[in-house]
Amino acid sequence: MDAIPPLLFLALLLLPAAHCLPLPRQSYHLELARVDALDTENLNLTDHELLRRAIQRSRDRLASIMPRVSPSRDRKVVVAEAPVLSAGGEYLVKLGMGTPQHSFTAAIDTASDLIWTQCQPCVKCYKQLDPVFNPVASTTYAVVPCNSDTCDELDTHRCGNSGNSGDDEDDVCQYTYTYGGNATTRGTLAVDRLAMGDDVFRGVVFGCSSSSVGGPPAQVSGVVGLGRGPLSLVSQLSVRRFMYCLPPPVSRSAGRLVLGADATAVRNASDKVVVPMSNNPRYPSYYYLNLDGLSIGDRAMTMVRSSSNNNASTTGSSNSSVAASPPVSDSGDGGGGTGPDAYGMIIDIASTITFLEESLYDELVDDLEEEIRLPRGSGSNLGLDLCFILPEGVPMSRVYAPPVSMAFEGDWVRFEKEQVFVEDRQSGMMCLMMGKTDGVSILGNYQQQNMQVMYNLRRQRITFVKTNCDSVP
Repeated sequence: MDAIPPLLFLALLLLPAAHCLPLPRQSYHLELARVDALDTENLNLTDHELLRRAIQRSRDRLASIMPRVSPSRDRKVVVAEAPVLSAGGEYLVKLGMGTPQHSFTAAIDTASDLIWTQCQPCVKCYKQLDPVFNPVASTTYAVVPCNSDTCDELDTHRCGNSGNSGDDEDDVCQYTYTYGGNATTRGTLAVDRLAMGDDVFRGVVFGCSSSSVGGPPAQVSGVVGLGRGPLSLVSQLSVRRFMYCLPPPVSRSAGRLVLGADATAVRNASDKVVVPMSNNPRYPSYYYLNLDGLSIGDRAMTMVRSSSNNNASTTGSSNSSVAASPPVSDSGDGGGGTGPDAYGMIIDIASTITFLEESLYDELVDDLEEEIRLPRGSGSNLGLDLCFILPEGVPMSRVYAPPVSMAFEGDWVRFEKEQVFVEDRQSGMMCLMMGKTDGVSILGNYQQQNMQVMYNLRRQRITFVKTNCDSVP
């Protein structure tokens, strides 16, 4: 395909990113490989070791997903305080960049916006398995001017030189994209062709990173943000919805990511749950849900909010339940718990385990101890906190453990035993695949396994449908 004419290219830079890209077709299907897939083949990793690695990455990620300071209300896009990855994403896609096409592997992230990959010359880059992208070799590569609207979408940027040979401009958009946990990527904001399978898009805005500190593992050459900001992939492609389906973490099958019109949940499913998204100014890029409560057992409680004390009470009954405070309002003031966002929840595809705000987690643990008639254990080889000792010779599949349900503005999503607990065979225990946090709660991918999770960006809602993701074409 021919390079973009200079005048047209300048016009593209001055337009909002979401209006830059003519779409070859309406839907795009991508395969999601787990980050350890190559190591599994090369090192013959066991299921236990795969889980242990994923759990450790989740704990590393937890520190990076909490913004260190609250953004001011007048900022447009708070990309400088996005979350992620001191340790890397869990699901990877193969993409192409530039002309001629350069193949690279990127981590998919629903909790950040920027698309970026490491570029030559790398001043301070982590080691990656893929060859590093050379922008000079691409005939369709161009830098974003510092005075453009596109550059202004970044919260932290400056004018400078791109550092490429023969490029003497001083008005290039230089960005610093800082994640929590001291992870940072710096470089030049640019545009080039992006290939997803047979589909090629011109004028995609991305970060050409020349310095990455606290970066992902070597299998990952960059990140593709699917967040709600204007520089994310879904915003730039102007897709109205996307969907993924994730097999269990120890499955050797790949997951599926669908962008566009084909991203539809199973019709007429009896266990389909539709949950409205919330807009929280503290976390503008996140897919954020208001968490009303938790239920332990087969029957979900009915929530009745009390206006007198800002706490939720319950009517009806369940085996056990934990009531949360009223949901966080769009003003960002929130309510209840130990902080302003104690009962909000972020959906995060790149974290394996779920993290609950501390008071909710502690109450959940107390109720599970009452429900499960097994002695509590310690010293999990997987690094999990709440474990129960299995009877000798008895697998987890043969013991009772209640499902856990979460209420999002009155809509209940039920997670079965296999989505809540994992068998730690080396320790002879059954362990809860959840941890605690002193900030906003995080819904990890272990709880999302064998579910179609569909994001409707136009209607601002998320649909959960149980299915067997191993059989999804």
